[in-house]
Amino acid sequence: MITLFIIGMIVFTVKLVCFAFKAAWGITKVVLFVIGIPALLVVLFIAGLVYLAMPLLILALLAVFLWSILKGN
Repeated sequence: MITLFIIGMIVFTVKLVCFAFKAAWGITKVVLFVIGIPALLVVLFIAGLVYLAMPLLILALLAVFLWSILKGN
């Protein structure tokens, strides 16, 4: 019984670690896309790099619209 308990605890711990990595990656993606990309575009615009910020903004808008169309919403 103790062996089964130890094996169960090891499996449970591994699954929790995998879940933690998936959750952390999801949170990282949300933070980067909600805060990071707009902040980058604003900083580029303020720094006078409009010629670089505008194409990035257009690409981001195209990606968002195409993603919503392809996803079916």
